[in-house]
Amino acid sequence: MNSRLILVEGIPGVGKTTTARKIKAKLIEEGKDVILYEEGMSHPADMAWNACLKEEEYNDFIKKCSKMWEVSKKSISKEELISRIQRQTRIEDNNVILAYTKIDFPEDCYWNLIGDIASKEICDGRKSLDEFRDIHLKRWSKFAEQALLNDNIYIFECAFLQNHIFELLGVYEKSDEEIYLYLKSLLETVKSLSPSIVYIEPSSVEDIIIQAANERKSPEGSGPDWIDEVANWVSNMNFGKSHNLKGIEGVFYFCKERLRIDKLMIEKLNVPVTIIKRYRRCICPTLVCLP
Repeated sequence: MNSRLILVEGIPGVGKTTTARKIKAKLIEEGKDVILYEEGMSHPADMAWNACLKEEEYNDFIKKCSKMWEVSKKSISKEELISRIQRQTRIEDNNVILAYTKIDFPEDCYWNLIGDIASKEICDGRKSLDEFRDIHLKRWSKFAEQALLNDNIYIFECAFLQNHIFELLGVYEKSDEEIYLYLKSLLETVKSLSPSIVYIEPSSVEDIIIQAANERKSPEGSGPDWIDEVANWVSNMNFGKSHNLKGIEGVFYFCKERLRIDKLMIEKLNVPVTIIKRYRRCICPTLVCLP
């Protein structure tokens, strides 16, 4: 594989993070320089789970964190709290991009700090589709330009199909053709990196979701379980409302539609694809490579 940009994709819970880490480890063994961007990390191209703040808003957030620390249990120092925030901060075009879900807030501060900053995301319909598209086209183009200045191989987890189809289908309810044209234009911005897709295809959507739900339960009293958060997102998005999707059955329905669209996009987009068959308890070592 000569790709310098590997896009690891699949429905939620299918094993994207595990697969991306294995690809990274294998490439490093081969002597390659590899940078992996997992879901939610401070990202050079994608905006999912990243808040976009003006400098004044960012400074106000830092002040709020400092005040919250004063009345907290002080399990860490104030300096350490600010340092954790700064490690997830990226300055771009007079904006501050903050990977807020990756900030290790003290437990007694988390819910008081996360809500305000989450509202500054550009996802979940907070921007028009035109704004959402233009922001990403600009960021993906800029990433490609900068990536050409080095020899690194980049791995993006869920930043191409998942995060954009979630928005295009879930929020804007776009047709298959509209989704295809959007993804085609996004892929065009990084063609200089010879992008490729590693797609993990589940044998059963229901089995994968149930297994992930059982594995991703929150400690008692620490907040909602993963499956509850996913079900809430699905039911509150425009697609979920239009199709009256509720609970885990709604998650099954949405993920099956995601899988259908993913496979259609893979067929239509001119990009090399490696398909990994995923069964309930393991990722099958048998690969299906498409030109």
